[in-house]
Amino acid sequence: MLNKTCKFVTVLMVMLLVLGLTLTACKSKSAETVTPPAETVTPSAAPELSFKAKTYTNSEYGFSIQYPKDWVERPEIAKGSLIIAFGVPGFVPGVSMSVRDASEPMTADWVVAANTAEGNTNVKVTSPPVETTLFDGTPAVQYVSSFTSGQYDIVSFAISTDKNGKRIRATVWTIDAFSPYDETLFSEISHTLSVK
Repeated sequence: MLNKTCKFVTVLMVMLLVLGLTLTACKSKSAETVTPPAETVTPSAAPELSFKAKTYTNSEYGFSIQYPKDWVERPEIAKGSLIIAFGVPGFVPGVSMSVRDASEPMTADWVVAANTAEGNTNVKVTSPPVETTLFDGTPAVQYVSSFTSGQYDIVSFAISTDKNGKRIRATVWTIDAFSPYDETLFSEISHTLSVK
């Protein structure tokens, strides 16, 4: 009986993975060059968060971000420009922080190049970069992207802001097949980025 249960769970997981890959392929669009938009999204100032939070502060680059308190540090993800990452203890979702030189305009092409430089493939910007304001009042740019990291298809919500010649980016990500993309939560976490 246990053997049949294991086979059933394995078949179910494979079917979910195939479904997730199929849906990702159906939603894919080619990356387009997008000029910085005129549209601005402005969240209300520092609302009460929908989750109990921990705060990570980086004194070297002068920023902090809040994330769900039950998430743990994920040092295996922090490599190169990815300086810190947190996520659920099991797997996904998570948030990673990257710092790069801000020598080029914040465009869809920049997003593709930055994610590719981090070792990702099949990078696509699925919503155009849009100006927004962080909860601390700092101007920023938000966008949704998808990419392949290792063997996994990732969906992410990211916010980037420039400070002292550096581009600080908060990316909240998931694998849709395991933990569905939640733009409301991911946007809320990203908007807690503070550079003041």
